[in-house]
Amino acid sequence: LKTPKGEIALWGGRGWTMRGVSFLCIVAIMGITMRSVSAFVPSVHRLATPSLGLGGRSLQAASPLRAGTRSSLPSGWGFSGRARLFHSTTMKAADAAAAAAPPKGKKKPGKSKEDSKYSKTVNLPETNFNQRANAVVREPELQAFWKDEKVYEKAYEDNTGSKFVLHDGPPYANGDLHIGHALNKILKDFINRYQILKGSKVKFVPGWDCHGLPIELKVLQSMKSAEKRELTPVKLRKKAASFARETVDKQMDSFKRYGVWGDWERPYLTLLPEYEAAQIKVFGEMVEGGHIYRGRKPVNWSPSSRTALAEAELEYPEGHVSRSLWAAFPVTMMSEALKEKAGGEDVRVAVWTTTPWTLPANLAVAVNERLDYALVKAPSGVCYIVAKDLVDNLSKKMQGEAEEEGGEKPPPPVLEE
Repeated sequence: LKTPKGEIALWGGRGWTMRGVSFLCIVAIMGITMRSVSAFVPSVHRLATPSLGLGGRSLQAASPLRAGTRSSLPSGWGFSGRARLFHSTTMKAADAAAAAAPPKGKKKPGKSKEDSKYSKTVNLPETNFNQRANAVVREPELQAFWKDEKVYEKAYEDNTGSKFVLHDGPPYANGDLHIGHALNKILKDFINRYQILKGSKVKFVPGWDCHGLPIELKVLQSMKSAEKRELTPVKLRKKAASFARETVDKQMDSFKRYGVWGDWERPYLTLLPEYEAAQIKVFGEMVEGGHIYRGRKPVNWSPSSRTALAEAELEYPEGHVSRSLWAAFPVTMMSEALKEKAGGEDVRVAVWTTTPWTLPANLAVAVNERLDYALVKAPSGVCYIVAKDLVDNLSKKMQGEAEEEGGEKPPPPVLEE
């Protein structure tokens, strides 16, 4: 199609965006054979002439390929006779329009776009919304806006729904954040924001665990050997508290940078005196209510860290072999049937364990009602209660240990049922 100015124009229907599609439609009509449309699309561009359109749609044309210059085309392309003639004519018009266009950055003389007869018929949106996310710049701006405008605080004041409190399991104040922290806090933020949108009054109070071995280990790792030798428990606690406060500030800045909403000005720290006082008060109420009792359990001790360890803090080195131990508990109360079988002999219950440090706290031995047990007598005269299916294995085990002790071999201590 030819305009009075020599431009190639293709009118777009409502709802179309005419970019590379315009020229492809023209060449398809004129009989150009195309093998790879995708290879041709990059050669389509917008003419440097005033835009014409219907319904605000721009006019497009092809890049100025010369007629008959097959070397400039991708391999496998060809023009028919009619297409070559059309191509030559349209490219001349395109060259003329490009020559008449002003250099980039300068306004074209003559009528401005606003003075065009089509300007009153075009309704295009005007916005300064950036097409690129530019998150490195935009996110801090958004977070500064939330803080300056007190968006989170106003949402709490304005919402009229019920109060929603998400209890935050606090992270350790012992180092920089990692992906686990991000997953934890961002998922919690999802929940809080959802509740805000529902109209709930959301109050999220972040917190930090400032006690425990992880923080002490971080402090010890930063100290020299001479400092460690002069370290007392009180000095270690003060250094750990100082380290924890510094880490809390760093982690708090990182959580804010994640975009997490919360009452960051008033977090809870387990080292605050008021928090510790509240803990003691609750513990006293639990004691008075009969919920606290004193019992026995093994406490794991770390010689290297010189501190007690929780069960979750135990780690076995690779290739570790747990040594087993055989023991026998004396029977202090016998049933009538057992007295009859034992005939007044010393009776003991045989046990086997790989955790010998638990033996001092043992008060009883559990038996399985679905197993058969045998009363066997060793050459020493002691009677043992063992599982019937393990009598032979136990006999061989005891004989083998006797041989390992050296010296004159005793008679095989085969147990007799």
